[in-house]
Amino acid sequence: MTAKRVLAVHPKARLVGIDESEAMLAEADVAGDLRVSRLEDPLPEGPFDLVVSCLAIHHLDADGKRDLFRRIASVLRPGGRLVLADVVVPEREEDAVTPTTPGFDRPDPLDPQLEWLREGGFAAETTWTWKDLAVVRADLRG
Repeated sequence: MTAKRVLAVHPKARLVGIDESEAMLAEADVAGDLRVSRLEDPLPEGPFDLVVSCLAIHHLDADGKRDLFRRIASVLRPGGRLVLADVVVPEREEDAVTPTTPGFDRPDPLDPQLEWLREGGFAAETTWTWKDLAVVRADLRG
């Protein structure tokens, strides 16, 4: 669904999608280079103008997120953008409403993730939040 919406806005874009689940890639139902891969694996060769991640990065622990943000920066063109939409640990406990599986889902608070993005070379800002969900726009500096 996300890939279709991105392609609808950017019809001339070339899609390279990764997921560790073949079923999720089949569900995407879009034309492009779809690869079975884990976020910890080497990323497809860039350079890319845009990387979009929706409800995936929360599966990584803090060190995995920090590493992934640096690796994404390495495959983006200067001025490229990462859009991250994901589950985060909310400031208030009662705002944790998205079902997660302990040991499989590893959300982190938003502020450390913004800092990790900045450490990775991004100018990052939150564009939307609701309870334990957030959207971040991170533009590669340089």
